[in-house]
Amino acid sequence: MNPTNPTTPKDLAMTFLQELAGMPRERLQELIRTKVGEELAAIMFNYAKLIMESDPSRTIENSSSLMILGYLIRVHEEGGIQPEGLPA
Repeated sequence: MNPTNPTTPKDLAMTFLQELAGMPRERLQELIRTKVGEELAAIMFNYAKLIMESDPSRTIENSSSLMILGYLIRVHEEGGIQPEGLPA
């Protein structure tokens, strides 16, 4: 990983996760409020709760899956995933 100039998706993700880990709670809450929105955050919270409660013994796998789903949502929002059945 090149922390001074992240260029690959892996480097960008690792850099961002490190920034999140050191971010003050108030700043993180502000980002969620302004970038995600309270309604979408509530939907994601409820979905995560449903997934975690469905099989508590798989917390790590479920957490990883939720992070991947979040990434896929972003890719979809940017037009990188076409609806099934339509030409790509």
